[in-house]
Amino acid sequence: MNDFFKSQIYNTLKKLNININHKELYNVAFTHTSYANEHKVENNERLEFLGDAILDFLVGEYLYLTYPQMPEGDLSKIRSKYVCTNANAEYATYLNLHECLMLGKGEREQGGEYKPTVLADLFEAFLGAMYLDSGIDNVRKILNLVIFSKIEYIGNGYFVDYKSKLQEDIQAESRKGLEYHLDSEEGPSHDKVFTISVYHDGVRLGTGKGKSKKEAEQAAAKEALRKKVTK
Repeated sequence: MNDFFKSQIYNTLKKLNININHKELYNVAFTHTSYANEHKVENNERLEFLGDAILDFLVGEYLYLTYPQMPEGDLSKIRSKYVCTNANAEYATYLNLHECLMLGKGEREQGGEYKPTVLADLFEAFLGAMYLDSGIDNVRKILNLVIFSKIEYIGNGYFVDYKSKLQEDIQAESRKGLEYHLDSEEGPSHDKVFTISVYHDGVRLGTGKGKSKKEAEQAAAKEALRKKVTK
């Protein structure tokens, strides 16, 4: 197995304060099927299967315990928003897992390390490896970092998608769309803070910060909506 990528894996885990007991588990977690086929080694599909089940369970557990009055239907809708291909891919990128992914030559040439499906599978395999290596409590710590701390709930039982709400308000008044611009990104690679502004017809409506671009965009839209209300 490629020593460069193994070194990358261990450095990334160290930055995340993850203690490694069984390195081979993580080596497999970061091994895409394309690389495994070329080098005749084990791929990460079985760990992905395990991580998928653990992710569903822990997010469900968190929602169940945090919002005891929420009905089952709303719990399912919320989990599906935070546990899906695009969301999982974003978590993988936020943790810089893609930098350690071992891909076959053809898959890498096709930009496999940026494909949402590949990244989502990687995130789940990573969780599966962590569970086997150090237990479910450590998986919870990672999910608290990338998911639980970002879930926002308001009293009437649903989550606010500020970007969609702002888009609806703007479309009711104008045919021109919204544009989100990255103002800055600060901090080390594993702990960046993004600042993003939202514009309509050249006018800045709001600015927000977040640990991911998606989070910063939501914060910018939220500020824009607040300004509209207070005008």
